[in-house]
Amino acid sequence: MELSAFKDARIRISYDEMEAFLFLPALPAGQKYTVKDIVAFLNAGRVVFGIDEARIRKIIDTMAYEREVCVATGIRPVEGQDGFFEYKFNMDLNTKPQENSDGSVDYWSIHTLETVEEGQVIATYHEPVEGSDGKTVTDKVVPCKRARALPPLAGKGFTRSEDNCTYTADLNGKIEMKNGRVMISNIHEVMGDVDLHTGNIDFRGDVLIHGSVTPGAVVKATGSITVDGICENCMLDAGKDIILRGGVLGGHSAVIRSKSNIHAQFLEYCTVEAEGFIEFNYALSCNITCYDHIYVAGKKASIVGGSVYATSGVDVAVVGNLNEVKTNIHVGTNTAVLKDIIDLQNQMTEANEMVEKITGGLQQFDIVSKERGIDNRNDERRIALLRTRMTKQAEIATIQKELDRLNVIVERGKEATVRVLRDVYPGTTIGIDQMKLTVKDKQQTIEFRKRKGKVVMVALEDVLVG
Repeated sequence: MELSAFKDARIRISYDEMEAFLFLPALPAGQKYTVKDIVAFLNAGRVVFGIDEARIRKIIDTMAYEREVCVATGIRPVEGQDGFFEYKFNMDLNTKPQENSDGSVDYWSIHTLETVEEGQVIATYHEPVEGSDGKTVTDKVVPCKRARALPPLAGKGFTRSEDNCTYTADLNGKIEMKNGRVMISNIHEVMGDVDLHTGNIDFRGDVLIHGSVTPGAVVKATGSITVDGICENCMLDAGKDIILRGGVLGGHSAVIRSKSNIHAQFLEYCTVEAEGFIEFNYALSCNITCYDHIYVAGKKASIVGGSVYATSGVDVAVVGNLNEVKTNIHVGTNTAVLKDIIDLQNQMTEANEMVEKITGGLQQFDIVSKERGIDNRNDERRIALLRTRMTKQAEIATIQKELDRLNVIVERGKEATVRVLRDVYPGTTIGIDQMKLTVKDKQQTIEFRKRKGKVVMVALEDVLVG
């Protein structure tokens, strides 16, 4: 059939040239289209790619004439996918307070700090995926979007894997994105106050606060905490030193706790606990527990009111005041520590006995195995015993570590004394180990020490000369 026979046939190509539609008029009786002729007609009409001959054959067989039928389809381009980073830390910090179940709002829940641990995966890079070009029914190439690779992650405090795809933190600390760079630092610096705007702080590293810590705030750090301003009715908990350049106005609710040393300008109406020594200018109505030495120095150098315990001793200029405020100072052996040691020793004995029993049970498995010539290494009962023994051995190691710490504290308290460089006022009670002495008259330049089962006062000049 000549192409002239297609004078009433029509070809319509879609605007994007991805589809071609064919309109065939009905033929007189005895005439019939052929696939070859129709393809030739389409080629003459610029349709040269993606022709569906099976569909054309169906049109002929079913005589689907007098309507448009799609007979050619192009290939759309497959867009390439750019390389991208999948970040494993929270980049969208919560600056809105959390609503409690009772409808109240916890403004201290505002989260403005994200922390990571050493070895933690902080980001994964996904390589670009190349796309493929498309083609129209008129045989035009439709280029795809080319995939773009990204440069390695910039910043500091992390390590990139050899394949450049995995990034892990080099240290415990704060992680943040600054100008497209990931920065990990073990120092979290607050330029102003810790308040409702910053929320509470729980940081793996050191915290440096250039302002104050406002009432209700909680600051925790695995490292040190340094506060330039005043601490009010707050809670500080540090794994290392706490340095309070402005002191504490505790309002009877502040808690300052350190696993190392504490340095403070002053302490008022607060609870203070330290594994190491404590230094301050004065303390007013505080509950202080120190498992090392307390040094009170400066212009006031006084302890007035409250209860103070220091394992190895206290050096202070003034204790109490003219109003004979009750002031308790205790040094030496702490009964609570002794009780903890006894409890831990009992736990250690029980754990060791359990390990011995388990070891005996495992030996029985070995004996039976030899006698019967069987391998019972995969016996579930034997495996359960091995796991239990490992758990108990880990428990013993933990108990021993705590015992060692408490024994060091006890050793520190063996020669504990209280040295007063200036005045001790009536109303003061000095305790050494389980013995106590209440001061009834004002004393000056005195050292309190243990002698022949009681607390005695010795002139400090005599002690220094001796």
